[in-house]
Amino acid sequence: MGTCKKRLVNFIMLKVISHKLLWIGGLISLLFVFAIPMQSQTAICTLTFDSAVNLINGHGNAAGIGPGDTICLKKGQKSFLLISYLHGTKNNPIVIQNAEGLVLIKNSSNYGVKFDSCSNLKFSGAGMSTIQYGIKVDHTVGAGVSVDGLSTDIEIENIEIVNTGLAGIFAKTEPDCLFNSTRDKFTLRNLSIHDTYIHKTGMEGMYIGSSKYAGQHITCNGRDTLVYPHMLKGVKVYRNLVQEAGWDAIQVSSTDSGCFINDNTILDDSQLAVYFQMSGILVGGGTNASVFNNLIKNGKGDGIDVISMGVQYIYNNLIINPGRSFKPDSNFSPWLKYGMYISSEYGSLSNSYLILFNTIISPKSYGVTFADTKSTKNIIADNIIVDPGSYPTEGEKAYINLGTSSTNVTLYNNLTTPDINFVQFIDPEQGKFDLKPNSPAVNKGSAVKEFNLFYDILNRIRPFAKYYDIGAYECHDSSLLHTPAYEDAADMHLTISPNPSSNHFNVSYRLFHPSDVTFSLNDNQGRIVQRKQWTGQKPGTHQFILNRETLKPGIYMLIFRTGETFISKKLIILNN
Repeated sequence: MGTCKKRLVNFIMLKVISHKLLWIGGLISLLFVFAIPMQSQTAICTLTFDSAVNLINGHGNAAGIGPGDTICLKKGQKSFLLISYLHGTKNNPIVIQNAEGLVLIKNSSNYGVKFDSCSNLKFSGAGMSTIQYGIKVDHTVGAGVSVDGLSTDIEIENIEIVNTGLAGIFAKTEPDCLFNSTRDKFTLRNLSIHDTYIHKTGMEGMYIGSSKYAGQHITCNGRDTLVYPHMLKGVKVYRNLVQEAGWDAIQVSSTDSGCFINDNTILDDSQLAVYFQMSGILVGGGTNASVFNNLIKNGKGDGIDVISMGVQYIYNNLIINPGRSFKPDSNFSPWLKYGMYISSEYGSLSNSYLILFNTIISPKSYGVTFADTKSTKNIIADNIIVDPGSYPTEGEKAYINLGTSSTNVTLYNNLTTPDINFVQFIDPEQGKFDLKPNSPAVNKGSAVKEFNLFYDILNRIRPFAKYYDIGAYECHDSSLLHTPAYEDAADMHLTISPNPSSNHFNVSYRLFHPSDVTFSLNDNQGRIVQRKQWTGQKPGTHQFILNRETLKPGIYMLIFRTGETFISKKLIILNN
C-alpha cells in the first residue's frame, strides 16, 4: 500500500476512533448530567413529608434542615406547596425531591409551587428513575411554579406543569413599597431550569425576569414612584419541552450576564394569539443571551424575538413554520411573522448580534427581520432560509430584511431558496433536516473568526469534513472523509492522560511536517477557556501539561489544529 493511501486509511481510522470517543464522551456526559438525580434516588431523606403537608418552612416544620440535606415528598396529591426560608450553600444545596412515586399538585386556587425567601435549593422530580417527571402541577389559577420572595440560586428539574392560568414557571420578585427587590438591593442569581415538560399554559411557558427593564411605576403612600426591577445573573434554561403555551414559550428578561437558552424543544407556541406576546423564544430588555440548539416548530408567533441590548449569540437553531398558522390569509402588517425578529426598541452602538448556522423553514413572512439600525459588528452568516411567505411579493428581501441600507450588518454564506428540495435535506416531510452529503450546504460554510463553534444542533462535532456546513446541522456522512486533503491529518497523533482527571492532563502530539499549532479548550457552551499557540513547530513529538487551573468539573472539548486540519477530544474534569 502506498504512503498516501496508508495515511488516508490511518486518518479515516483516526476519525472513526475519534467519533467513537465522542460517543463514549457523550455517554459519560449524560452520566455527569444525571449524576445528582441518580444520587437523589438513593439519597437518605433527612426529612420526609406526606401528601397532607402543604407548607415547608425553615422557621417551622423544617427548622433543622440545612446545607446538603434532602427533603423527600411522599407520593400523593395536594392542592399547593409553599416552600419558604430554606437556605443551602452553593456547594451543598438543599434538595427537595419526590419519593416512592408521583407527587401531584392539582386544582390550586393560586400557584402550584412557590419558593419564598429561599436560596441554594434544588427542586427535583428525578427522585425515582422509573418516573421522568416525578412532580406534576396540574390546573392552577396562577403560575405553575413561582420563584419569588427574594429567592435566589434555585434549580428546577424533571417536573411537569400543565393547564395553568398564568405562566408555567414565573421567576422574579416584583418591586413593592418595601423597596427591597429593586435593582440596587437584590439580584436573582444562578437560576437553572432543565428537563421539564410545560404545556397548555394560560400565558408564557416560562416568564423569567422582569420585562420592565427600563423601569415601572408603582403607587406607594399615594404617590406614583418609578422603580427599577432587579436583575438576574446566571440563567440556564435547557433541555425543556414547552408545548402549546398561550403566549411566548420562553421569555427571559433583565438578565445581563450568564444567560443560556439551549437544547429546548418548543412546539405550537402563542396559541392565544395575543399581539406582542407571540414567540417561541423572547430575549427581553436588559438581557445578553446565547440562544442555541433549540427546535421551534409550528408556533403562531415568531421563532425568536430579541428585544434587548448588548451582545447576542443566536446559532444552531432549527425553526419550522413560524407564524404560518396565524391569520394565514393576512400576510401584511400588523400580521407579519418572522423566523427571527431583531427589535430596535433598545437600539445602541454597543449592541451586537451574531446570527449563525441556523435553519429557518417556511416562516409566514420573512426569514430574519433586522430592525436595530444603531447596532454595530453584526453578522448574519451560514444560515439556511427556505420558502419565506413574503417571497412572492418581496423577492430576496423576504429572506433577510435589513430595513435600511445603512444597517451595519455583514452578510455572507447564507443559503436561501424558495424550493425546499434544493437544499437536499434528509427527509423534511418527516421533520429530518439533517443534510445529505450532496447538499449545496455541505462544506460551503465558513469559520467565523468572531466566534469559535465546534458542534451542531445535535451536539456533533463541526466541521466534520474539511469545511463547515451551512445551517444548524453538520453532515456526518462518512463518504465526506474520502479525500486526499486529509492525508496530513493522519500525522496528528494526539494522546491525553490521565483522562478523566481532577488536576492536570499530559498532552502529547506528533508532527510529520513543520506546522503552526493551536490548541483550544472549550467548555460545553462553546466558549474558549484556555488557548495555546506555537508557530513553526518542527516535526517530531511534542508535549505539554494542561492544568486545570480554575476550571469547574464537567465535560470540555480540546481542539488541536494545524492549518485546515484538526482533531478534537473530550476532556473530563472531576471533582478534587
